[in-house]
Amino acid sequence: MALSFGAMILIFSNSAQAQTNAPAPAGANVETDKDTGKPIVSTPSGLKYVDLVVGTGAAVKTGDHVSVNYVGKLLDGTKFDASADHGGTFDYVQGVTSLIAGWTEGTSTMKVGGKRKLIIPPQLGYGMQGAGDAVPPNATLIFEIELVAINNPK
Repeated sequence: MALSFGAMILIFSNSAQAQTNAPAPAGANVETDKDTGKPIVSTPSGLKYVDLVVGTGAAVKTGDHVSVNYVGKLLDGTKFDASADHGGTFDYVQGVTSLIAGWTEGTSTMKVGGKRKLIIPPQLGYGMQGAGDAVPPNATLIFEIELVAINNPK
């Protein structure tokens, strides 16, 4: 099922939401991000991420009301979506709002103030169907996400 907020497309997924803190093994040949030179973390699911800025605030937990800024791009650099295009932050409930699996997994270990680049393979993204005209089938997605705040109801 797709939900449309203006031009923004969020594809809901029923896939399991893997969460991991899998650091690279000591002494392993560590892959580095070509844009930043920072290490790329690879998870068992196939998700890869780069911590651009490690947050110093509260850690995200399942059920938290999260506010993020993000930009979504294809591997060729084509932007297909951004929170700024919709007037500000994107707000959702971590692990409850059904988003693509790569997003849920990739944000599950962030802290407030953190910025992370997610490299989401098709099976954790929009898969064989793609997302409208913006994301072709079997696309690898690049999201840069900044965790702005956790805004849990009091």
